Amino acid sequence: MVAAVREEQTANEIVDDQVALFLGINRTDGRCLDIVERHGRMTAGALATESGLTTGAVTAVVDRLETSGYLQRVRDASDRRKVFIELTPLMTAITKKLFYNMEEMFQGTMSRLTARDVEAITFFLRAGIYINSHRARLLKEHLPINAATAEERLEAAGAYDKAARKLAPAIAEQLRSGQVDKD
Repeated sequence: MVAAVREEQTANEIVDDQVALFLGINRTDGRCLDIVERHGRMTAGALATESGLTTGAVTAVVDRLETSGYLQRVRDASDRRKVFIELTPLMTAITKKLFYNMEEMFQGTMSRLTARDVEAITFFLRAGIYINSHRARLLKEHLPINAATAEERLEAAGAYDKAARKLAPAIAEQLRSGQVDKD
């Protein structure tokens, strides 16, 4: 099963690479566009939190995407000091053309599934999000310096592995008990 999940993840990454190329942007900018598209209007701080980038990096991302015509900054009507980031109408139109045709593509699969199957798949996807958020945090905590040697990276990987194995029982219990199974 892990192999199938990783293959599916790789297939998604290939599509993400192609979408970024299609839009003429890098993957980080693409990830930020996706976050804004899914969450709607948001502040730069919220985008930084959601993307895991610094606020300075988000400013550069938003500048690039605004120049490309994909994002726009909009001042809050009630508090002019507050600025939101949102997709431009152009990007909304592009997004619809690139992604919203997938629903029809999945109809063949969905027609084979029961409501219980869909519930199980949804739980599995939410569990993956939960697990990966913890994995990303642990990886960030054990990130070796850029100039690290392969041996130093192996040592850092060992420390990450130890921390992940220590955390695993708690995450498994939270998933078993339904503590993260929320809509």
